[in-house]
Amino acid sequence: MFFWQIEVGSVVWSATMISKEKATQIAKLYAEKREVGWGDHYHEVKKINLKGEPVWMVSTTDIIYKDELPWMMEHFPNPVYYYVSMINGICIATGNRSNEVVMNGAK
Repeated sequence: MFFWQIEVGSVVWSATMISKEKATQIAKLYAEKREVGWGDHYHEVKKINLKGEPVWMVSTTDIIYKDELPWMMEHFPNPVYYYVSMINGICIATGNRSNEVVMNGAK
């Protein structure tokens, strides 16, 4: 059920794909549910192609601030990447500082 489609290389964009704002919400929920990194102070989203599928790559950190000293961090932050499918809105993979991408197996 596509209203329009544009093909750019191997990626097909359509009007029914989820927005980057929705992808950010999905990534945050995924991180919270699995108790992995999410930084409310920093995240950015960009379009990429992962294994032939158009995805939103949501970048953030696993930073944790101390409650009594909010400017102090518990540890140095590590980058965390969530790959959210533009087609079905599922977080299909995660990534880390070492550029390792782990597919979640969900399709």
